[in-house]
Amino acid sequence: MSKTFKIGGVHPHDSKFSRNCAIEVLPLPQTVYISMAQHLGAPAVPCVAVGDKVKAGQVIAEPAPRALSAYVHSSVSGTVKSIGPRKDIAGNNQNHIEILVEGDEWAEGIDLSTDLVTTIPTDRAEVLKKIQMGGVVGLGGATFPAHVKLNPPAGSKAECLILNGAECEPFLTSDNRIMIERSKEIVVGAAIMQMVLGGCPCVIGIEENKPEAIAAMNKAVSELGYPGISVMVLMKKYPQGGEKQLINAVMGREVGSGALPISAGAVVQNVATSLAVYEAVQKNKPLVTNTMTITGDCLPVEKQHNYLFRIGMPLSWIAEYAGGVPEGAAKVVSGGPMMGRAISNLDACTVKGSSSLLYLSEKTTKRAAQSNCIRCGKCAEACPMGLEPFLLNKLAKNGMMDELEANAVQDCISCGCCQFSCPACIPLLDTINIAKGQVLGILRARAAAAKAAAEAAKASQK
Repeated sequence: MSKTFKIGGVHPHDSKFSRNCAIEVLPLPQTVYISMAQHLGAPAVPCVAVGDKVKAGQVIAEPAPRALSAYVHSSVSGTVKSIGPRKDIAGNNQNHIEILVEGDEWAEGIDLSTDLVTTIPTDRAEVLKKIQMGGVVGLGGATFPAHVKLNPPAGSKAECLILNGAECEPFLTSDNRIMIERSKEIVVGAAIMQMVLGGCPCVIGIEENKPEAIAAMNKAVSELGYPGISVMVLMKKYPQGGEKQLINAVMGREVGSGALPISAGAVVQNVATSLAVYEAVQKNKPLVTNTMTITGDCLPVEKQHNYLFRIGMPLSWIAEYAGGVPEGAAKVVSGGPMMGRAISNLDACTVKGSSSLLYLSEKTTKRAAQSNCIRCGKCAEACPMGLEPFLLNKLAKNGMMDELEANAVQDCISCGCCQFSCPACIPLLDTINIAKGQVLGILRARAAAAKAAAEAAKASQK
């Protein structure tokens, strides 16, 4: 029987129209624009200058000092034309490095062959260094620097490595395709991360609506024969791919309010992250490529694709190459329809975590007229975090920050289950997201003040 998490969840139609579209390699555009803010944490700091010649795979930006950050590499070879602000998909200014593409020359030492390297290195520190230097981040959405997550703090122990192959968002199929087409590389990446974490078991969780991926991953696990790696079939249920929901489904454990997955003995990485770890450690190839889905309910099947893209490709260029934005598209989304972001600027460029260009019709995006809450409790039943969205919505509208914190608004994972299930069509997610941001800001300010006070007290004792 398929496993799943115990609290909440919803069942939107999976709409995996592009599931059978093999991965195609996108040709290079004339220019790429590589963001310095494509990972969780502080933006990277450019280490090249205008006029410099760069090669694909070369470091062009280093992590911000004394902050959570990641290396950024050139995805192409060419000349640095400019360094400065440019709009991202949300319309916000972020620092970008513009590179004019001149050929496709890669940095020395990068192995671009398809030869599978299966010997697992044993030097933990060296492997972590390669993952860090490769700029590998989590590709399940949060883009958290992978080397940090794979190095739990003192006193914490990883009891299980969970690879997220759920891909529970409707429409998206890029993870499904890499599990079918790059299954062995993913398993080698899992074995590498196992070694780094001290040899804990690894479970690859895949939703039951991906039978080809399940078969391919089972075959790769069997043929490679690494100990302690297995595939677990999960129920098709949203948000099955959430970290806390995966841990509950796989390990039967709960992650406490405000706690990290390692508190439950778990480290969760996406299958695409495992592939990136393989390439960084075994091939010396940094994270400059990823796979994205071109799909939507207003896009003919023959125009749906799964593409291997380079970081920094303009979305407008990809859209044009794929046949243009369909006439029936009322909204273009980066990510899935539940948690993705509407793209306000198609001139924005791909980043490490880009997962889709999703074209949605007016029928899908148009909201029905909002009515009053009828106290049905469906939003609370659907919430996978056990929260009461109807209450949080009311508290948020009245600006009751203390009460929002007391009712754990900070635990909301912004999955949208509440809004999806609300018969009154109340925009619960929008209101709660704003309130959550405000409460998190208060908590951060409180923590900073406490830290400053502690440091001042310590200084006064000297």
